[in-house]
Amino acid sequence: MFGLEKIASKIEIPPEGIDADLAIPSFRESPEAVAEKIRALKSPLFKEVVVKGRYVNISFNYAELAPLVLADVAEKKGEYGWNACGAGKAVMIEYSAPNIAKPMHMGHARNNAIGHALVNLYRANGYRVITTNHYGDWGMSLAKIMLAYGRWGDRAAFDKDPVRHLLDLYVRVTKESADNPELEDEARALFRKLEAGDAELHAMWQEFRDVSVANFERMYGLLGISFDIDNGESFYTEFIPAAIREALLKGVAQYGEAAEGGEGRPIVVSLDAFKLPSFLLQKSDGASLYGARDIAVVKWRLEHYDVSKIIYVVGHEQELYLKQIFKTMGLMGYPEEKLAHVSYGMVTQGGKKISTRTGNIVFLEDGFEDAIARARGIREVGVGAIIYNMLSMGREHDITFSWDAAMSVEGNSAPYIQYAYVRAKAILEKAGALASPLLSPYPHEVGAREAALLKLIAHFPEAVRQAHALNAPHLIATFLNAFAQEFNRFYASVPVLEESEGRDLRLALVAASAQVIENGLWLLGIAVPERM
Repeated sequence: MFGLEKIASKIEIPPEGIDADLAIPSFRESPEAVAEKIRALKSPLFKEVVVKGRYVNISFNYAELAPLVLADVAEKKGEYGWNACGAGKAVMIEYSAPNIAKPMHMGHARNNAIGHALVNLYRANGYRVITTNHYGDWGMSLAKIMLAYGRWGDRAAFDKDPVRHLLDLYVRVTKESADNPELEDEARALFRKLEAGDAELHAMWQEFRDVSVANFERMYGLLGISFDIDNGESFYTEFIPAAIREALLKGVAQYGEAAEGGEGRPIVVSLDAFKLPSFLLQKSDGASLYGARDIAVVKWRLEHYDVSKIIYVVGHEQELYLKQIFKTMGLMGYPEEKLAHVSYGMVTQGGKKISTRTGNIVFLEDGFEDAIARARGIREVGVGAIIYNMLSMGREHDITFSWDAAMSVEGNSAPYIQYAYVRAKAILEKAGALASPLLSPYPHEVGAREAALLKLIAHFPEAVRQAHALNAPHLIATFLNAFAQEFNRFYASVPVLEESEGRDLRLALVAASAQVIENGLWLLGIAVPERM
């Protein structure tokens, strides 16, 4: 921001009551030294630079600031706020990762929202982003569903709504397995046949996968999401034996003791030296486990893509497991520092954890339909309401989804912010063509409400930088909510369309405000409506 990013890693807008426009915290360096560096810039934008405690406070010269910032927005349009800090670098971001034969539910909305927002933030900060989905399309959970379909499946119900029928079967087989452990053994035997290439089972598996992916694609279409790589777990199964052999050869994995009465020996990775639990790659019966599959996945990605980071958007309950995988990759000689976990808290409904096993879920498809209906058929508003509700709080927190909060027009919701955008566009339409760029320096007085809005417009690029640096999309949501509030105050107190001194500035502020809201919502994966 105006050269300040070269001096300070963090730039803040001070709270009300502080007589300054920007504040730079300075706890590791002398505030006086920081202030001298800023003064040395000799920028006409800075009216005053003073030290207050451990902060350096900056006041703007608004006559200089207004033409510069508003011209920048007008020139960059949909890329205002973007930067090139990641130019020449590539990152891979894995998110979504639903399980086939189960519909996505409202809990998946948070993963999709965070992942998509991170993709947009990294792109806005100059990175080349490779997006990857990782369908759960292999393993015992799927084998149970296939077993249940063979026992209780109804073709007519499947043809009518395949994924929901498969979910019903999963809930049933899970409940019945609790009283009938033999079902687990049958599912394991079925899965071994599938792994061995049984043609009939493979055809069933393929059909279940196809109908599931078609269902997911409908949801991704509503969310505006697409993926560069959409391999499922099944894609990587052929690479698992080589990954296990490599771990053994490098001494990272070892054979364990055979179980009493058994012949096979398990393969284990011991991480005691790193204060992490040990875990199995392969059971004594030769069946591979999730750890072996995920090592094969990381190995494949690092071998096929030159990226500076692979970011896993996964719930915080998997934090320990991912630490085990990342440490194992490091011990095998792969760049552990390239692997990052962006975690998030769970979404609850009615105070209860969402669970497909118990059937305590609201399907994402139903949620979207309900939201769009509540938004009077305006898709951008309904879908945006859900996305924003998932992003408005820091991702580390658990959240309870609330329709009242999501659809609120009073504040801190997508509809509230989208309405500010629609209002700004309506003002511009009524005003007609905008005037020429503002004279520099601006020759008229910049009022307090104009100055407050201008300051936030100027701060937007810094908000984009910070949200990326902290992998924190909620910072954009917080900024947009504050921005919409300030825009509404501006609209309520300033005669925007009045033919008087300063009309050109007021209309330029309205145009810039619409652009900032549109850009900020795009970062969150939310579209702007043309009407509300």
